[in-house]
Amino acid sequence: MGCNDSNSTFLEELKSDDSQVYLIYRGTNSKEGFFAKEFNISDTLSTHVGLLIYDKGNSIVHHVVDTKSLPSDYKVETIDDFLNIEKEDIYYTSIWQINHLDTFNFKSIKRNLEKFNKLKIKFDKSFSSKDSTKLYCSEFIFKVLNNIDSEKFNIKTRKRKLSGIYKTYFRKDTLEYYPVDVFQFNGNIVKVKEWHFK
Repeated sequence: MGCNDSNSTFLEELKSDDSQVYLIYRGTNSKEGFFAKEFNISDTLSTHVGLLIYDKGNSIVHHVVDTKSLPSDYKVETIDDFLNIEKEDIYYTSIWQINHLDTFNFKSIKRNLEKFNKLKIKFDKSFSSKDSTKLYCSEFIFKVLNNIDSEKFNIKTRKRKLSGIYKTYFRKDTLEYYPVDVFQFNGNIVKVKEWHFK
C-alpha cells in the first residue's frame, strides 16, 4: 500500500474488531476520478468509495468500478489490491467508521454483500438508478447502508444541472446522483484516518 510502519500498525489495529464496517475512500488521477471529484459536495480528494470489512483476518474491500473487461463490475479484493498505488495512480485514501452497528446489522451487511457478489453488476455510466443490476460506487454503498437502516442512513441524492462536457458525456440536462462524499455528512459515519501519497 505504500504506508509507513505506523500506518500499517494502524490498519492492524482496525482488525481487532472484526464486526466493524468501514468506508474506504481513494483519490485517483484517472478520467473516472476526474469526473467523480467534480461532482462531490466538498471533498476535493476522494474519487471512489468502497466498503471495508474484515473477514477471517483479511481486510476485504467490496466496491463497484468500471472494469471494462470482467463479467461483473462488482469487485471483492484485498485492501492492498484496492490501494495499489502504482496500478491505480492513487494519491489519497481515508477510512471512515460506520458507528452504531449491532451484530444483526453486521450479519445483514454480509448477507447483502453475498447477494451482490452473485449478480453480474455493470457499472452505471449514465447514473440512472433505474436498473438494479447497474450501479456506480456510491449508489452501491447507499443500497447496502439503507437496506440495514433506512432511517439512520436516509441519504438523499443530489441534483445538478449539466452543461458543456458534462452534458455531452451524460447526454442529459440534469444529473441526479449520490456523490462519492455524500456519506461523510451522515452523523453515523466518522473519519478515523487518512493518508496522502503524493
